[in-house]
Amino acid sequence: MRNSLAYSSARSLITSAKIFLDANENSLGSVLGEVAGVELNRYPDPFAENLRKELARYVKVKPNQILVGNGSDEIIWLLLLSFVEANEEILTFTPTFSMYRVFANLLGLRVREASLEKDFSLDAEKFLAAISKKTKLVFLCSPNNPTGRTIPLADVEKILRAKKIVVVDEAYIEFSPQKSVVPLLKKYSNLVILRTFSKAWGLAGLRVGYGLMDSQIVEILAKVRSPYSVDALSQKLAEKALNLQKKMEAGVQKILAEREKLAGKLRDLGLTVFLSDANFLLIKFSPEINATKIYENLIKKYGIVARDFSAKKSLENCLRITVGSPTENTKLISAIKKILK
Repeated sequence: MRNSLAYSSARSLITSAKIFLDANENSLGSVLGEVAGVELNRYPDPFAENLRKELARYVKVKPNQILVGNGSDEIIWLLLLSFVEANEEILTFTPTFSMYRVFANLLGLRVREASLEKDFSLDAEKFLAAISKKTKLVFLCSPNNPTGRTIPLADVEKILRAKKIVVVDEAYIEFSPQKSVVPLLKKYSNLVILRTFSKAWGLAGLRVGYGLMDSQIVEILAKVRSPYSVDALSQKLAEKALNLQKKMEAGVQKILAEREKLAGKLRDLGLTVFLSDANFLLIKFSPEINATKIYENLIKKYGIVARDFSAKKSLENCLRITVGSPTENTKLISAIKKILK
């Protein structure tokens, strides 16, 4: 673990006062005035205390077990920066979310990858065998992006027993029928859980993510983070969103219903559609059809953008499609039909 000296920002020292003359803010106020009840001329709470309290109620952990970040990406970066030295490595599987490798490469860290099975399930025993003495962090994306598969809780617990820091990325957990690994926090101090407001909450534009972990890990990560990485407006809007949990859950149910309809229609076109516990579908075209050309035609002829994964190992001839609105999904199916003809 790297030694670090945390920067003492103005708002980390004193937040409860009437007159603030310490941080060289504009005392006349913002040119925009207040927005959503937020004084934009003042620096945000660096610890996002109010948001942490609201999140603690939502996920049922203590506020000091939560770190709010500029998207969950920031927390991935902080974990790598804090815990992995140049001669150490991270372990994940492939295919999975690319940012684990991207950030590790930027820091000059080694990345070890274990392959998923042909159906994109994880063989926990094989994965455990890939852990070495130099493995410092283990990343598990569940539900996994781009495959949509969730890792069984029993397998996550097996991996936690290896006593490495295990990061479970639950960006899509609200869409999964499997429960979160949050209850395991009481048993394992080496567990870190990543969450986001970008998916089920529909707030990708705010860039707010959060991590759930042992309070000691929170303290370590807080030392190396930027002092004001999550702005005041994003914090306030995320707090308001948490009071609309039933609306979020109703939206999730609509997306799940659309996902099943879309999967059925894609299968009717002769495509392979993999099982998904997320708000997207991974589809595979038969060998005689070029998935990249389908992807390009969808954009050029119909203005529909999917994600082309066909150049990735184990994802040859595959596209990932986000579940859209009913209208969008109808247009997508119509477009694919025309392109295939």
